[in-house]
Amino acid sequence: MSPGTAEGRDQLHDVLVRRTRILQAINRLNSEDLPSQSANEILKRCGEILLRFSDFCGAWIGRYNPENAGIVPLSFLQPEKQEEGGPREVSRRQILFDKPLVTPIEGVLKNNRRCIARDISPPLAIPLLPGEIPCRSYGIWPFKHHDSMYGIVALYSSKDDAFSEAEVDFLETAIADLSLTLYAHDVSVQLQFERDFNNEIIDTIQALMVAITPCGTIMRFNPEAERVTGYKQKDVLNRYWVDVLLSPDDRLYYQNVISDLLKSDAKNLGFRAPLMTCDGSSRIFDWHGSIKPDIEKGTVGMVLFGIDITDRLNAVQKYDRTLAKWENIFAAIQDPALIVSRKGTILDANHATFSASRKTRNEVIGQSVCQILHGGRKKGSACPLIKLLQIGKSRILHTELSGLHGDYLLTISPLKDSPDTEQATLLVARDMTEEERHKAEAIRASQLASIGELAAGVAHEINNPINAILNYAQMLHDLTLDRQGAEIADRITSESKRIAGIVRNLLDFSRHRVEEPEPVDSRQLLEDCLELVHHQLLTDDIVMEIDFAKTLPLVFCNPSQIQQVLLNIINNSRYALNERFPQPHPQKKLVFSGSVTMQGTTPFVRLKITDFGTGIEHHVLDRVFDPFFSTKPDGQGTGLGLSISYGLIRDNGGYMRIKSRFNNFTSITVDLPTIPGGKSPGA
Repeated sequence: MSPGTAEGRDQLHDVLVRRTRILQAINRLNSEDLPSQSANEILKRCGEILLRFSDFCGAWIGRYNPENAGIVPLSFLQPEKQEEGGPREVSRRQILFDKPLVTPIEGVLKNNRRCIARDISPPLAIPLLPGEIPCRSYGIWPFKHHDSMYGIVALYSSKDDAFSEAEVDFLETAIADLSLTLYAHDVSVQLQFERDFNNEIIDTIQALMVAITPCGTIMRFNPEAERVTGYKQKDVLNRYWVDVLLSPDDRLYYQNVISDLLKSDAKNLGFRAPLMTCDGSSRIFDWHGSIKPDIEKGTVGMVLFGIDITDRLNAVQKYDRTLAKWENIFAAIQDPALIVSRKGTILDANHATFSASRKTRNEVIGQSVCQILHGGRKKGSACPLIKLLQIGKSRILHTELSGLHGDYLLTISPLKDSPDTEQATLLVARDMTEEERHKAEAIRASQLASIGELAAGVAHEINNPINAILNYAQMLHDLTLDRQGAEIADRITSESKRIAGIVRNLLDFSRHRVEEPEPVDSRQLLEDCLELVHHQLLTDDIVMEIDFAKTLPLVFCNPSQIQQVLLNIINNSRYALNERFPQPHPQKKLVFSGSVTMQGTTPFVRLKITDFGTGIEHHVLDRVFDPFFSTKPDGQGTGLGLSISYGLIRDNGGYMRIKSRFNNFTSITVDLPTIPGGKSPGA
């Protein structure tokens, strides 16, 4: 119909009135507090506006679900009679959408375009209250603005021609306006959330926040800034920040700093500056600046976040002073000192430790304390020192530290730990003086004397039944007629004699010897011993090296006893070398040396026998002189050899010591007294 006709003008007038009323309804909706309403409520309000100013029998509203890109049925609206007001909402449980509408709704979602259906046959039955109305046409539109989808609206009509081209164009425009309202609601909600979130951060953050204008006046002062400075926000607004927060001496300098920062291209800026509180005290702050542009006014300001580091700086300075003091003390200790973790890892050590161990710092730090102090241990065996570290109690030990090449008094002092640090222990190893060594020798001699007295009593008690067993075994042998019985009697006799031999060794260990000492040439004494074992050493492919001083004074001792000691030491060395090197090897050797040493003011001849066999683990070194203690397998030693040797050297006025590093070497030192005023052989 032509717009120039009266009827055309009437229709145009109706469209304009209808359009005006829809825009007025949209304006009223936009003027409300959009963020306070839910998205579902806004969608329903949009459907109400469409239905109120149109001639449709129902409107179905669905909310877009971005998680599965589907539609969630929201509500169905039915128009009320004009005199009763606006549209009435029917419960979602009463009607969702009919199955024939599922496919077109999915098509609208996929193509983002409307879907119009006219002259539906048979018509859809819409269960509107109080009965059913046949739906002969419908139109489905997406509520969409740019790339944001908000929902779907489906409009139903009982007429075939409800969706004419003019009506569709009108609805397209109205739905676009409503979509813009939904977009405005979405944006306003997001902005409100960001504002609330930012305000919550600003109000609760444990840092000063000061927002300043391009000219340097304060725009914002958060609660933490009020608490630290003592100023209230109302007292500092529109005042220059340098006048409020800085001392007069610092104002010009930091004003220039801020000016330079504002002129720079950096987005995030940081500097350190003092802050003056309202009571005149000064605090040190790390300031982090962020450029804050004002797009509308074309100006650039800054937001300053300040973190109080005064206490941290004081703590760091105190810590540095304490650490420097500790490092000076630690470095000044003349004895080896180590800081070790609970697991036995060396955390730090002083210069004396590196000198004593003959290793560099890199070779010591981070290594196992057992490896550095003891030279290692057998695989699977536990280190007693690490066990003491884990117990966490103070101890003082007299021990041989082969890794530090000497005897030491080892002080174990657990350090006070804190929740932030691993428990550690301070080890200080004081080198034993000759006097302290003598004290240790005296203590060991006293211990062995007590063991000797006990062994003598036990030996005497065992001797009587052993003699009886030997006599009865001999009687059984004489009375037995068969061969098997005789063999059993002989075995009883053999084992009884073996027991008797052990008892005799015990008696020898405990008995005070009265053999007379005599002047002896120590080199000749060693050569006599080597003649006895020379063939065995050659058979075992053991090389001998002798390094004696050219002239040595005569020693005053019992030669047969000292020879027994030397033979026992050589036998132990043979066993250790054969264990480590079953085949010929350059390190399969015995080194004999002789020199003169002083014990106080008394000269002694020092005989040292060193093998490079299996060595002895550190935790058994203190037990090698104990009776019946042996590192050999069962049946290959009684454990009396070294204990008897120790007693023999002691009876001859000498000293016997042992040093060893596991899987490296064993060195036994025998010091024998010289003849007072004696001369070297041949002098």
